[in-house]
Amino acid sequence: MTDNLETFEKSLLIIVDLICSFFLESGKMYDGVDRKLLRVGHVALEVQGFNGQLLLVWGGYMQNPNQDNIEQEYHDPSEILLYDPVIARWTTKATKGHIPPANSGACGVVVRDHLYIYGGYFGDPDLEGNSNNIYQLNLFTWIWTRLEPDATGCKPLHRDKLFGWAYNNKVFFFGGFGTPPADGDHNADQYEYVPDRSHQWYMGRGWNNQLVAYNIDGNKWEWQETNGQTPSPRAALAGFQCRSLVYLFGGRLQGTRLNDLYVLDLKSMSWSENLNPGKFFPCGRSWHSFTYIGSSKAILYGGLSAEGEVMGDCWMYDIERNCWTEIPLKVSDKRLWHQSVKVDSEWIVIGGVRSNIHNNQQDGTVYADNLLSVSVAPKTLLRYCVEFIAGYLDDHGLDVSLLPKHLQEVIKARSQCVQKLGNP
Repeated sequence: MTDNLETFEKSLLIIVDLICSFFLESGKMYDGVDRKLLRVGHVALEVQGFNGQLLLVWGGYMQNPNQDNIEQEYHDPSEILLYDPVIARWTTKATKGHIPPANSGACGVVVRDHLYIYGGYFGDPDLEGNSNNIYQLNLFTWIWTRLEPDATGCKPLHRDKLFGWAYNNKVFFFGGFGTPPADGDHNADQYEYVPDRSHQWYMGRGWNNQLVAYNIDGNKWEWQETNGQTPSPRAALAGFQCRSLVYLFGGRLQGTRLNDLYVLDLKSMSWSENLNPGKFFPCGRSWHSFTYIGSSKAILYGGLSAEGEVMGDCWMYDIERNCWTEIPLKVSDKRLWHQSVKVDSEWIVIGGVRSNIHNNQQDGTVYADNLLSVSVAPKTLLRYCVEFIAGYLDDHGLDVSLLPKHLQEVIKARSQCVQKLGNP
């Protein structure tokens, strides 16, 4: 047991050093970032690319920097942003087909070669409101399909700011903020809906703890029977999946920002009780991120506190020991409603705002203008080789003509991107 603790502490210190050193350099590295990267309410996921894992970003909105007012501008829903960490380059993919309307707060889940987008809040004035539509994007052809599942046995709520995952060829969705149960919803008495009466603008919407699944093979919605203590209704929660276990932390319910931690065992469909009964764990929050980084560890970062403060704290959760360790950061980078994803060997944080989004009518919204990237695992051999050769390509006149054509292109692309960033 002592050896295990020492190993954990050593690995934690290494990750702390990596995070601290990156936060000191990140502003220089991504100064002048493309405004397409400035967004909230977006989807960010890991997908498989030719060189390895890629970061996919879709949807969300931002305040138009060219306007004096505070009107939000939704990002083009036909565009997919892809970041390749091997090349250190962003590319934009144009999609076609039945493209989803521009929205924010949707939930995205990748299953093999397809991206599934469900819910969200539409930005189009003609469609304004919450959605319960589900769309499928083929990641090879980049063609969207609006799915029309059979909903006779289960009616999914119209909602945004929810959480989702995939298991056994089903896509699961939990929680969120949106409209009440529809007439004829036979399962409405098996989940909770709490209306929001805090402001006239929110009338007719509220928080829920509905858990439903989209059956890919059967193209139908399915109600999910569970055992144990179901988490209370909430929105703007965060979570991650580790094999057959799903971990959920926090979120908002009415005026409360929660700091409870629940686990759903997907094999038995059983909820745990709150796993945060002790004294040392993160404070309550919403609009945070909670990301699995491997080796039974996950990182919780940022969010909005119960006091309305934008947070920049960082916590490591150890699954096996069920314990939290706060990671001290030398430079604070506060943000909420961001997304974080482990891609290749990096933990990447993209988007979000640094000001309380509820106060934007008075103060305007300060968008996070840098991409955070922290090494949390060893790089692949391919990446080590590409980075090493690209670093010497121009200065030493290396000849790469004998390498496979694809590798030549990757190395040259990496070299060009590094020169642009000004940081090898």
